[in-house]
Amino acid sequence: MKKGKKRWINDMACTLYYRGMTRKCFGESIDHLKQRVPDAIKREWKLNANMNTDFMHKLSSNEYRGYTIALTGERINYIIIDRKDLVKEAAKLLGQIGGQAGTGKKKVRGDSNYYRVLRMKGVEKKKQKIRENIKKSEKV
Repeated sequence: MKKGKKRWINDMACTLYYRGMTRKCFGESIDHLKQRVPDAIKREWKLNANMNTDFMHKLSSNEYRGYTIALTGERINYIIIDRKDLVKEAAKLLGQIGGQAGTGKKKVRGDSNYYRVLRMKGVEKKKQKIRENIKKSEKV
């Protein structure tokens, strides 16, 4: 792994719904979620259930919906979202909005002389404001 590049560990987010309550759990893949979802159900609602992918339907490129049946016969709905795709889509949209930020003639700045002139302009403005304030106070 390259330095500065953090690996996105939990690509999948699963939201569980049972009797108006919700619980989230995360995993690297669908197979990993098959292990994590039963643990989350047991911790939250004290029910024994496996994640059954037979009742899972793909809604979009990154969203799945389905349900599982607990041993007591109660139904637990879930929504799985592939978060890696969401991050890529958001970055793509932000890139479209920003345009060509950081390039072009307007973004090019000069050398140390550019900053020296910029600083001097700031100093001149401060002096001018002080002179104006002095003139105003003398008039009053």
